[in-house]
Amino acid sequence: MIGDSTAGWRLRTLRKQAGMTWSQLAGPEFAEDDIAAYEAGEETMSPLVLGILAERLGCSPVHLQHGVAAQDMAVLRSRADRADKALRDGRLEVAVQEFTRLRSEPALPLVPQLRWQVEYGYALALEATGDRRAAIDRLTTLLEQVSSEQVEMADQEIRHREQRISIALALCRCHREVGDLGAAVRVGEAALEREEPLGWTDRLVELGATLLAAYMERGQYARMAQFNEQLLEVADWIGSTRAQLAAAWNGAAVAMVLGDRDNAELLSKRALRLQEERGGRLASGRLRMFLAEHMLLHMPDDLARIEEMLAAAHADLIAAPAHPGDVASCELALARVDLVRGRAVQARERAQQIVRHRDLVGPVAVEAHELLAAIDQTAGDLPGAAAAQARAAEILQAMVALPRASRAWRAAADLHGQVGAADQEHRALVQALQCAHM
Repeated sequence: MIGDSTAGWRLRTLRKQAGMTWSQLAGPEFAEDDIAAYEAGEETMSPLVLGILAERLGCSPVHLQHGVAAQDMAVLRSRADRADKALRDGRLEVAVQEFTRLRSEPALPLVPQLRWQVEYGYALALEATGDRRAAIDRLTTLLEQVSSEQVEMADQEIRHREQRISIALALCRCHREVGDLGAAVRVGEAALEREEPLGWTDRLVELGATLLAAYMERGQYARMAQFNEQLLEVADWIGSTRAQLAAAWNGAAVAMVLGDRDNAELLSKRALRLQEERGGRLASGRLRMFLAEHMLLHMPDDLARIEEMLAAAHADLIAAPAHPGDVASCELALARVDLVRGRAVQARERAQQIVRHRDLVGPVAVEAHELLAAIDQTAGDLPGAAAAQARAAEILQAMVALPRASRAWRAAADLHGQVGAADQEHRALVQALQCAHM
């Protein structure tokens, strides 16, 4: 697919095939001597030069520089798009396999935009399969690569910047998911420090919302409240539905954490209204689930409304159709409502059904096992609770979410100790110590 010829030789060949002279190819931007030097390999063509000359010769810059045929690039782009769709549809094994094959294509390093699409998609697929640490490694490397690249044209710089922001957002999210909130904050703040002077965009507001969630989970309430106000102001200044939705979505959660019921209600209604404007049952379901989960945690007195919102979210997610992990998260929230309402049997049935789902990985699987442990403990089934808690710890350890894994193993050890299972208690404590020191 990639020839051995030099770019200069290809330039000369394509010019002759087009029946053009040096003067005609040079146009007003170059001298004839420049074209001669490029063809002789005495001067290297910059991306800007490649773009101008390729347009005049009726080919792509990649073909001019590397000899990659347009039809071959079209095939690679189509494959990358199919891998992206498989990831969006929740066909994770297919997505990982296709991204893996694409990463081995010899032409990929020659096309920065396609390379970014594949590497970014591969990292998101790793995240979705529960391999957060591998995703973090890939995203960290990709962010370093993209941040070090130089571009010459304004439209490329805009796209390049959005890529940097998207990678930083995913990296911040992955660090949160493995419980490394310090790293999540460092990544988010470093990205904002770099990107904010260049101006706020929709995507940068979304990155800010992800950072805001890390502040919230870390208990940095003063910083959370201050940054939340800034994001809301910026989103209103931008004026786009996308930015305002991202700010209101997380702003509602902040208000709930701070006990500001009036503002929580206002921002929740605003987020739901903005989501209706954007459309899409998947996003609508995720938003309703997010708001209901935070209400259950911080404003649990209105159980009827919470249950109604979760039922609507579940219907949206099923109809979308959503990733199985999203559906399972919603069903977990419904199980928690069942538990609070005293419907322990129904809550346990929901949790067991989720645990039996073989395709579920990562945080959702952890939450399902921990909820099952809590239900069993409440019902007096301490051996069952210990087994469920140990399984949650195993999943966290496999995710290399080591601080959370250590805490989960200690909880499992305590439960084993309560039933007199000394060997299992000792094993859990050893695992807790190992995770704490890894």
